[in-house]
Amino acid sequence: MNDSMIPILRQLHDADGDRSRAGTLLRMPDSIMLKYHPVIEAACRRAQFEAGSNFVALRVSLALAVRDASGLPPVDLAAKAEQYRIGMAEFAAGGAS
Repeated sequence: MNDSMIPILRQLHDADGDRSRAGTLLRMPDSIMLKYHPVIEAACRRAQFEAGSNFVALRVSLALAVRDASGLPPVDLAAKAEQYRIGMAEFAAGGAS
């Protein structure tokens, strides 16, 4: 079988449940997230993994945000993304659902 899908996207599509999907999203490089975010969001939607879709939207927004004079993204967006990342990591590790 010739599968042209990059491995981390294949992992997301083949994930065995939302915790596995969350772990894959957490490990995904920003470059892949930016380039393939429509594919990633579609995979989350198909799996009805709303938290994953929200996480993707936050990471893409953070990556594309205009930086301040010190090179930092907007404080409120960065804080929200970090809180969501922490929650996603806890979920992926088997914590909060």
